[in-house]
Amino acid sequence: MSQFSASDAALEGFRLVRRHPVAILAWCGVYFLGIMAIAAVMAVVLGPTFIEFIQDGGLESGRTDVFAEQLANSWPAFILVLLLAMFLFGILTSAVYRSILRPDERSVAYLRIGADEVRLAAVHMLLFLILMAFVIPINMLLLGAMGGIGGPVLTVAALALILAMFWVGVRLCLATPVTFAEHRISLPRAWRLTRGRFWPLLGMAVLAVIFYVMVWLLVTFLGVVIVGLSGGAEAVASDGPPSVGTVIALLVSVAIQLLVPTLQVVMIFAPFAVAYQALSGPEDPVPVTPPASAEPAAT
Repeated sequence: MSQFSASDAALEGFRLVRRHPVAILAWCGVYFLGIMAIAAVMAVVLGPTFIEFIQDGGLESGRTDVFAEQLANSWPAFILVLLLAMFLFGILTSAVYRSILRPDERSVAYLRIGADEVRLAAVHMLLFLILMAFVIPINMLLLGAMGGIGGPVLTVAALALILAMFWVGVRLCLATPVTFAEHRISLPRAWRLTRGRFWPLLGMAVLAVIFYVMVWLLVTFLGVVIVGLSGGAEAVASDGPPSVGTVIALLVSVAIQLLVPTLQVVMIFAPFAVAYQALSGPEDPVPVTPPASAEPAAT
């Protein structure tokens, strides 16, 4: 087991972008195809209501409540979207982990669709359900506190659950690299690896989020500048014949929408692979009963 450095692990996202820029672009393409597949499923299941939502600007219009209501009113759509999202997530995180943990495997941009991706999708779903097991009661407690009945008690209970959620999240943060590296889903294995490492791992996660926010701000700022020089948002929304500036502004806007979520996966999950490399070792040895000592020879 090597020495674990939280700050060094948190920087792995930057190193990965520098080492494999072409792979990052390929992952953006996979993300685009995944989003198109999810949109097609929603258009089929939800029908005209979803199409009208997209025509009104979709999620960019800020009407996330409408989107959530549409999913809540159609459980088949919600389940299908959730499964597709987790599988897409599994493909992307598998590519990130493969580039770090198994870089010699032959594949295009470290992308594959196989057992690794299915297992990662399954563990992502499992972690999502664990998160919901905390989020739902926390929301219920906070809503009850705002209702004025037992407010202080409910608020303290909600805060306690929030702290417990963060603690469990950090203790299980290596579940995805464990699943990829060891070809099995084992939450107990992730739990053992993080024993006594809560604060370094929490620091690593916080640094990774900060670094991602910095990258997001930089990419967004550059995108705004380029779109502004190309005619601004009005050029993108214009119904007239597209000019060169309009095409450039549209391409930059689409590129940013694909690049930002891809970089989020890279910047957040790459540090977990490095942490797994540093903290992993051979499995706990199975205790072996020593052989009984031989009877002394009779003299």
